[in-house]
Amino acid sequence: MNVSEYSAPDTGTSPWDSQPDEFDYHADLVDGEIPEGLRGALYRIGPGRFEVGSHPVGHIFDGDGMVSKFDIGPDGVHFRNRYVRTKAFARSNSTSMPPKGFSTQRIGGALANALRFPENMANTNVLVHDDSLYALWEGGRPHRLDLESLATLGVESFGGALKRLGAFSAHPKADPRTGEVFNFGLDVFPRPMIRCYRLTTGGKLDGVATVPIPKLGFVHDFALTERHLVFVLGPLVVKRPIPVVLGLRPFDDALSYEPDLGTSIVLVPRDGGAATTIEYDPLFHFHVTNAYDTATDTIVELVVHDADGGWSEWNAHLRDFRNHPGPAFGGTLTRLTINRAARTVVREPLSDLGGEFPQIDQRRTAAEHRFTYLAQASQTGGNPDSITTIDHSTGRANRYRSSDENTVCEPLFVADPTEVTEGKGWLLTVEHRPAEASSALLVLRADRPNDGPVATVALDHHIPMTFHGAFRAAIDRQ
Repeated sequence: MNVSEYSAPDTGTSPWDSQPDEFDYHADLVDGEIPEGLRGALYRIGPGRFEVGSHPVGHIFDGDGMVSKFDIGPDGVHFRNRYVRTKAFARSNSTSMPPKGFSTQRIGGALANALRFPENMANTNVLVHDDSLYALWEGGRPHRLDLESLATLGVESFGGALKRLGAFSAHPKADPRTGEVFNFGLDVFPRPMIRCYRLTTGGKLDGVATVPIPKLGFVHDFALTERHLVFVLGPLVVKRPIPVVLGLRPFDDALSYEPDLGTSIVLVPRDGGAATTIEYDPLFHFHVTNAYDTATDTIVELVVHDADGGWSEWNAHLRDFRNHPGPAFGGTLTRLTINRAARTVVREPLSDLGGEFPQIDQRRTAAEHRFTYLAQASQTGGNPDSITTIDHSTGRANRYRSSDENTVCEPLFVADPTEVTEGKGWLLTVEHRPAEASSALLVLRADRPNDGPVATVALDHHIPMTFHGAFRAAIDRQ
């Protein structure tokens, strides 16, 4: 692939340092000029602390959720960060003991962990909808936050519509045509099933469908088309639950990658009707970029990872995130073309550049898109240090590369309000600078990130690498 690249000077060491403090200040250190059309609030979320007292958490997924807000206005950028006040956060503060997580056990052995589900850390994604901000964690209910102050307002059930576990996944999809938000949650009792939801523009949560699945597994993301919710259910499944139920082993030890089971692709009609299931080869993935329907096919773009070593080997790197994140940020951008009538699937790699956290111009959600934006690791097994724009119409890629030691996070596309053409706007990411014990907001041209930042807003401190985020344009506040 033909790549144009910008490289920044070398600095730094590791991005996985906790940030115990909460800040609220005007960020004065601006290099370059913030585009006049870029006005609004960028929200980023991820684990904010990786130890409680003297006890480190055992997995990259298990830190307490911290939301950071970059409020971009005519007078510059105001920064604020707040921890989500979950029950787990309050309890760990009072006891100085970490809560039970995806891979973190409570102090006290088997009796302290038996019959306990991982606690809601509210650390994975944020959703802005109907003037509300939600911190999401896929195994439980969202936490509603104040859009301006980031104060935690409480756990949200949408008027009681979220029942049982109340699972509301961390990757909802908004339809730009209707304003509706679609999402799902996994239920485990009385049998494994996917519950699909529609959140209306008035804030009402309706059930779309309940889809039984043959085996409980790890389902992190899905795709939305004009007609379907699309689930690519890979063979990462629960195989060894008894030691986990008895409190002897952490939850992630129950998971196993079983390629002989293959992948089930489930198309759930948005407006009712029976789901269509198509069997395919085994796939291991976390994130889906986008999907759309044609007259005969459903096309899905996602990031596929190599799972030849199995889940235990792959997951070991996520447990050892402080030292070696391994292949976590090096998946292959892939297109699946699913013929709905013939029930066949054609797989096509779209890039030979390893990456993760795929994003698009959200105005193209559920429609064919031209550009994909990725965070990439320039070294196999490293943290992401690059932001890349891939143009599917030309096959070209343009990349901003940070220094070898600085890291970046998921790039979020923000449209230029004066343009309607796909891809006209900016990419926002947060660069972590360990050598300076600081972080910075980067503003890149979406079509030419290789030009380097058009604006850099440095913070007085660092924030750990975030997972996901959302942007609320200033015009949406009016």
